[in-house]
Amino acid sequence: MATSKASSSSKPTGGWTYDVFLSFRGDDTRNNFVDHLYGALVQKGIHTFKDDEMIHIGESISLELKRAIEESRFAVVVFSKNYANSSWCLDELADIMKRRDQGGLKVLPVFYHVDPSNVRKQKGDYATAFQKHEENFKGEKNEVNKWRGALAGAANLSGYPISDASGGEFSVINKIVQDIIGNMQPRGKEDNLIGIESRIDALTPLLSIQRTEEVLMIGILGMGGIGKTTIAQALFRRISFKFEGSSFVKNVKEESVSKKDICALQEKILTNVLGTHLKFTILDPEYGANIIQERFCSKKVLLVLDDVDNVRQLEFLAGSNNWFGRGSRILITTRDEHLLSDANAKYKPALLRMDQAVELFSRHAFRKNSPPEGYKELSNHAIRYTGRLPLALKVLGSFFRGREARVWENAIDRLAKTPNNEIFGSLKLSFDGLEESEKKILLDIACFFKGREVKDVTRILDSFGFYPVIGISVLVEKSLITISKERIGMHDLIQEMCWQIVRESFKNSRLRSLEEVQQLVENKGVHEVIEAIVVPKECMYDGKQGFRSNVFERMNNLRLLVVNDNFTSDEPSFLPNELRWITWNEYPFCFLPVPHMSKLVGLEMDNAKIRYLWKGQKIMPNLKFIHLNCLNRLTRFPDVSESPNIERLILTRCSFLVEVHESLGFLKRLEYLEMKTCVKLKRLPSRIEMESLDTLKLHFCPSLERIPEFSPCMVKLSRIDLDSCFKIEELPSSIRYLSNLSFLNLNNCSNLKNIPNSICELKGLKNLNLCNCSKLQIWPDQFRSMINLEELNLQSARPDLFRSMTNLHSLRKLDLVGHQIGEEDFHRNLDGFFSLEELLLSFNSKLVKLPTTISQLSHLKQLELDYCCRIESLHSLPSGIQVLTAINCTSLEKIEDLSKEYECLCKIWLFGCKKLLDDEQSHNYLHKMLKQSFLKKWAAVDRCLSISIPGSKIPSWFGEQQNRHKMSLKLHPNWQSQILGFAICGVLEEFSGVFHTNIVFRFENAEMIVHKLEADKIDAPPAAKGRNVFINYIPFTCFEQMHDDDYNDFQREDWSHITEGNLVIDYFLNCPKALRCGAQVVYKEDVESIPSLSSYYWNCTLTQRSANTFFCSF
Repeated sequence: MATSKASSSSKPTGGWTYDVFLSFRGDDTRNNFVDHLYGALVQKGIHTFKDDEMIHIGESISLELKRAIEESRFAVVVFSKNYANSSWCLDELADIMKRRDQGGLKVLPVFYHVDPSNVRKQKGDYATAFQKHEENFKGEKNEVNKWRGALAGAANLSGYPISDASGGEFSVINKIVQDIIGNMQPRGKEDNLIGIESRIDALTPLLSIQRTEEVLMIGILGMGGIGKTTIAQALFRRISFKFEGSSFVKNVKEESVSKKDICALQEKILTNVLGTHLKFTILDPEYGANIIQERFCSKKVLLVLDDVDNVRQLEFLAGSNNWFGRGSRILITTRDEHLLSDANAKYKPALLRMDQAVELFSRHAFRKNSPPEGYKELSNHAIRYTGRLPLALKVLGSFFRGREARVWENAIDRLAKTPNNEIFGSLKLSFDGLEESEKKILLDIACFFKGREVKDVTRILDSFGFYPVIGISVLVEKSLITISKERIGMHDLIQEMCWQIVRESFKNSRLRSLEEVQQLVENKGVHEVIEAIVVPKECMYDGKQGFRSNVFERMNNLRLLVVNDNFTSDEPSFLPNELRWITWNEYPFCFLPVPHMSKLVGLEMDNAKIRYLWKGQKIMPNLKFIHLNCLNRLTRFPDVSESPNIERLILTRCSFLVEVHESLGFLKRLEYLEMKTCVKLKRLPSRIEMESLDTLKLHFCPSLERIPEFSPCMVKLSRIDLDSCFKIEELPSSIRYLSNLSFLNLNNCSNLKNIPNSICELKGLKNLNLCNCSKLQIWPDQFRSMINLEELNLQSARPDLFRSMTNLHSLRKLDLVGHQIGEEDFHRNLDGFFSLEELLLSFNSKLVKLPTTISQLSHLKQLELDYCCRIESLHSLPSGIQVLTAINCTSLEKIEDLSKEYECLCKIWLFGCKKLLDDEQSHNYLHKMLKQSFLKKWAAVDRCLSISIPGSKIPSWFGEQQNRHKMSLKLHPNWQSQILGFAICGVLEEFSGVFHTNIVFRFENAEMIVHKLEADKIDAPPAAKGRNVFINYIPFTCFEQMHDDDYNDFQREDWSHITEGNLVIDYFLNCPKALRCGAQVVYKEDVESIPSLSSYYWNCTLTQRSANTFFCSF
């Protein structure tokens, strides 16, 4: 070998000078195999040392080579026919093996047309070479032995044989390159990438690298600054070696403004993938697209297109999967989900966890992993401002670096009024790419509607002609807003950006506070620019006098008005004609001036003192929505014959409303009519011809005397709710015309006497509630023909109704609570109810035992027998039962081995059934339910469990126990990724009322914790027959699924600011008191995996009360 400088593409990271050192015999391989290997390594960006000059025979290895070996990560040793002839090569090899033995070098031997055994044992050509070395180095036997040892050691390593029989050299070179890159672990910059591992772990499965026959396109989607590019770069560095060619194209949006720019990007991709030695000149994007397709169609390629914002960019750079060879992967980062419509998978990075946000901020602000003393609270303020957005954390951290603590507060206050330019600019890129109507929607949402229900916001925005259905979907696709639980969410920094845009570009167009309105009115500003006034109730007045009655006179472009109470000191004399939506709660005047408001679309009023909306006819052709609540002075709903386009009318708790105008019955476009708790309402129109009506709700109108006749045109009506309309005695026979009716609620219609036969013509009726219809006399003769009925509530209705029912094949839920029926009253054959899933038989004092035919109900999931005081045993239940409750069944003496016989049974409530303790076998069966193994079965399949049985002791396997109803569990670091769920236990006193279990979970930061919760100092309760034990298990996934945008993204890796601390558990029970409670965290390591059970029907109910507090009911 000879001394030379190494050729390379870039210097490696991690403290090495070279990635690879090539050791070879120049005469054998310099101009063939080694040259090709070197080119492949350099093309992949691997910094490689290769000696290119002839050596002088007899010279020893140079210091430069020794240093190169010392400073390399890998050594590729190419053993060829004449390798051992060179003492220089053997010296080099000895140094390589010495460095390997010291643990600093990985050696990869290549056997180039030589037998590894000949190298190992120095046979054949290698024997001949060593015969000469023995003669030439007679006085240096140790040197020769060192060479022999180095050869033997290297040849014993796993390597790459090349021979005529093994095929071509290309595949071997490719394998060497892949193995080297795969072992390089090129983290480098990733040491400073906080939270990158969890993101790479989430993204990697979407790539499905093992699917080598497919071409996949994967999108990385999210708002600006979330870290899309960073994630894509980290992934690219890790996997690019697995492809025949790769290219990372940054800033596609900025670099593709013109056709010339597109051509330059195409040239870059071709050069990156095919090699720097190839030069491409592309003058037309169409031509460039054809070249990419032709050259890549049989090549396994990794292509990353970063920050794509237009479909044309994709058409020219990655038109379809067919452009690329099998196994190729195309990654696209974008803010616009619409561009990923053809993607095989999408990944949306979450915001950083609080602990990650603290670390990232601290790295930039303090060059440390956490804030120093004196800066912790200030750092928390700054981090809260960023909303855990990575870009904002970096920018603000760098901004605060080196500044004194006294400067921080002032700077944070300034940020609240004037956003940071770098953050603002990054986020505004998404705004600038919107259509005008989409910009208006975004600004309105940011100013007024964040957190509101989508359907309500859509109605309001639609009244302005903004086309919100498509507009909101575009904003979601561009990651500017989110939709969660049917509510609109928005990151705080995006909202702040929008506020700044309004201040700079649309000044005074959207007024959000009383002070803004007051300032504009007092300074006599330009009122014509005002488009919207939305003043929340909490911002109103504070004892100040309202504005003058003519305050709206010059607001000619006002389209939205949302105010409260005494916004004006007197009844407003004028409202602008451009007004599309009015919400004026607690309106203090008798009359609303609406005579000239022909463009009004929505009117909302709550707790207003208004006496009438208008007198006579008012021409309001655009009015679509009226919502009036608690208008206790309104006695009559007016003539709406000149408002034919009303779609939604809600009149709730208008306690003095007596009648509505006959014209209401002829609103052809009305879809939703609700008149709830209008306690004095007596009359509705005698006939209704509402051909668009879908829902009619007359809940708790106790004075209503009759239901209107239905017109044959009302085929769209699907829901009627007449709950607690006490005076209704019959349903009109014209109900037959409601062919689409699926829900009919007659609950508490206590004077209902007649249900006409025509109801049986409603083949779409699925839910019928006759609860407390105790005076029902005339029952349809053909009721059994209602074969599509799915839910039937006969609670406390006529007792003989159940006996007359057969062949309700679609019935899934049957409520017979309060019916006094015995075993003999059940049908001998229950095949006619074979779809039944829920059977409620509680408060039945006649039932002694269940009929044996109940086992025929193969689909039954829930059976309730609470307060059946004479029932004595529970046996032969349907095999698929999941919920069994028999609370306070005081005669119940015997049960089966419920935990064994019914594998799906996950809710067992036998609270107050104390006679079970007298039967030894039943007592043993109760004990089995308390075993940890029973709970672990449900933890393993990630399902809830709830048990309540007679007993007085908490099982010993509950590691944490406390007297009374409150306790805390210590959560160790990193518990978020290991937890399966929480097991909760309690001992309760006997209780005769209706039993409910409610538990509040509160996660507290370690800094907030009072480690020893105070409790009454009482001894563990002694055994007592009247007590009961409950055990509940709540999977952690229930908390994950909450995802409440009010408290930021909630997921397994994100407990917001809770990274280590305690779980405080508080039991809220409707019984006298909990004597003792226990709790246990269930971790993955505690549970063995078991096969999944059958489908699940029951689950606990979890609601979020605040950022770290949850309410669970069973």
